[in-house]
Amino acid sequence: MSAPELHPDLAAALAAAFPGRPVADVTPLSGGFSGATLLAFAVDGAPYVAKRCAPDPSDPGRFARETACMRLASERGVAPRLRHADARAGVTIMDRIAGTPLRPTRDPSLLGRVAATLRRLHDGPPFPRGPSRIDFLRSLDAQCAALAGVGLPAELVRTADELERVGAPHARAAPCHRDLNPNNVLVSADRVYLVDWTTAGAGDPFVDLAQLGVFAYPRPEQREALLEAYLGRPASDDDRARARVARAIALAYYAAGFFLAAARLGGLPAGEEPRPLAEVLAAFGAAPDRTHPGTVAAALLREMRREAQDVSRGRS
Repeated sequence: MSAPELHPDLAAALAAAFPGRPVADVTPLSGGFSGATLLAFAVDGAPYVAKRCAPDPSDPGRFARETACMRLASERGVAPRLRHADARAGVTIMDRIAGTPLRPTRDPSLLGRVAATLRRLHDGPPFPRGPSRIDFLRSLDAQCAALAGVGLPAELVRTADELERVGAPHARAAPCHRDLNPNNVLVSADRVYLVDWTTAGAGDPFVDLAQLGVFAYPRPEQREALLEAYLGRPASDDDRARARVARAIALAYYAAGFFLAAARLGGLPAGEEPRPLAEVLAAFGAAPDRTHPGTVAAALLREMRREAQDVSRGRS
């Protein structure tokens, strides 16, 4: 099989990072919802990954912020080592980790390793600030409208804005990944690594925890165990209240991501009633290619609504 033809920016980055050294085993990887171009390759038998992202006119500082966060996280031992970054081309090259994506598990030792990795990230040097989550949500709203003629559900945007206001007085800024879906958490034999730092920046660490709880730790007792492992002590009522707000926020933003994915396919499935999140996530985990993203979006929105109601009742 012949090697895939490389984009000129990727070819130039490989030549700059490994001058005069042959590049072998070039293999395209999935870029996920971000649409990034990912390539696995080897140089002198060592494995690497190259990533190329198109510029984002709505966030011109994204690449510089992403690479700064990657470097800091790498120095903390929670991200693969960054080998090369080309801001003009939007290309990064990093070590390829021999790990597997995090999947739902009841293994307490793995839960503890994941919690320790997050704690190490959040206790590290500060990350640069990026767009707020609401700005990011409005960007997704505009993209949905451009693709499908209709933006995100108004309820989603309104509720997310309200939740951000509720959580703001209790949130502290910490270095955060801000997109901890299970494919961005790689479990190796000796360490847990976080990858894909596109949206990383200063943020609320409880939202990072809550993002893990959407897909990787979907059961309430799992989320409670993750929270206590992260805190290193029993959770207080205030901790749980903060975690509830963060979970509703995480559900809102992942719902928005899946609504955008559905818009790229032409919109939501016609006449489909929202189903319970646990049921939909089980089907999505078993066969992601056979689960319409609109089905996942509707289930996430349904769960967000329920969690937001719990937050509102807790405040009254």
